[in-house]
Amino acid sequence: MPVADERAALAQNIPDIDRLPDCALLTRAQLVPLLGVSLPTLKRWSSQGRGPKISRVEKLPRFRVGDVREWLAEARADA
Repeated sequence: MPVADERAALAQNIPDIDRLPDCALLTRAQLVPLLGVSLPTLKRWSSQGRGPKISRVEKLPRFRVGDVREWLAEARADA
């Protein structure tokens, strides 16, 4: 699949966090296109204690929409 087609496919799967409840959970795959970063970047941030707070569900990393919103608001304020 060409890169442009791959990006378009990913863009269609970007969750609309404005419509989701704070308690909704996102996977890394859902969060990456939302933040516009790569998966390795998100993993590095997590290992460095940066990025949105991780919640574990059956030992798998998940991100609460409320935590993502809060982190985005703080990141915008710092910019």
